Amino acid sequence: MVEWSKNKHYFDNIMETIGRTPLVKLDKIPEEEGIDASILGKIEWFSPTGSLKDRIFYEMITKAIERGELKPGMKIIEASTGNAGIACSFVGNLLGYDVTIVMPEGMSEERIKIMEAYGANVVLTPGAESDVDICLEKVQEMMEENPGEYWWANQYDNPDNVNAHYKTTGREIWEQTDGNVNAFLATQGTGGTITGVGRYLKEKNPSVKLYAGEPKEAPMLSKREWGAHRIEGIGDGFVPRNLDLSQLTGIFVTSSDEAIEMAKRLASEEGIFCGISSGSNVAGAIKLAKKHSELKTIVTMINDTGQRYYSTPLCGVEKELEIPEREHPMDEYTINELNKYQDDWEIIE
Repeated sequence: MVEWSKNKHYFDNIMETIGRTPLVKLDKIPEEEGIDASILGKIEWFSPTGSLKDRIFYEMITKAIERGELKPGMKIIEASTGNAGIACSFVGNLLGYDVTIVMPEGMSEERIKIMEAYGANVVLTPGAESDVDICLEKVQEMMEENPGEYWWANQYDNPDNVNAHYKTTGREIWEQTDGNVNAFLATQGTGGTITGVGRYLKEKNPSVKLYAGEPKEAPMLSKREWGAHRIEGIGDGFVPRNLDLSQLTGIFVTSSDEAIEMAKRLASEEGIFCGISSGSNVAGAIKLAKKHSELKTIVTMINDTGQRYYSTPLCGVEKELEIPEREHPMDEYTINELNKYQDDWEIIE
């Protein structure tokens, strides 16, 4: 047991407990994989709703209120595959706003129930993990039909997302490692984590290596390809505006099966019951450590708790789902960004 620290005194409200999460060294898995490097996981389920998304929605919503963009009586709307919707519902409801979350129907049932418990209205769209573009189209449609009614958090293109991780997660990691971090890697969804944390760490030490992760089945960054996968929360098939590709050293790629297997190992071997994208992060960290033995301290994110994955492949449940058949061309911004940076990246597979 550790000494009392941030919990020594009571908090005025639950939102004050967001962030300041523990950084934990993995023990058995690196040893079994023959790795000498320290692999550290930032355990984000210690935040109130159980994921790293609490940080960004607190920042995005409170800053929008301060700037007068989110006015009393307006409703908050967001597209999400789960964790973001839960965090948005939690923060928005506590601050007195009605929240609508647009989410693919193929996501875990637990996520829908948690959002509804926090008071959100959940609108389902066709598809699953790789069909966020359909959610975004639905958000645009609802806003056009109801002008002035909604404030869109827009986690994919909101600088406050990046700033939240720059101001909190990045600083925490630097302090928790006493500045001894050689590489940071994180699966890429909105781009906020890898960009915000990376920016802070590289300001402190420009030699820190940064790797963004994606599913093998949807390698948009490494191969400009898109496809269905089973890693909830990542691999959306485009480069978000929040993702600063210029910072990246490279890309790590894991299959859905690799991510699920590693998440299971984290629970059984390390006592860390986490979601599938966290398994992808740790699988990527293992691959990176094996390829670059000179990297002595590698930090990654344990994005969320496994308790919202009971109805997913993580817990042996395979859901039959009809994936919408459609063209998925790259947008102009994605093409331009990849043209600028893709050739310079190291690919960790």
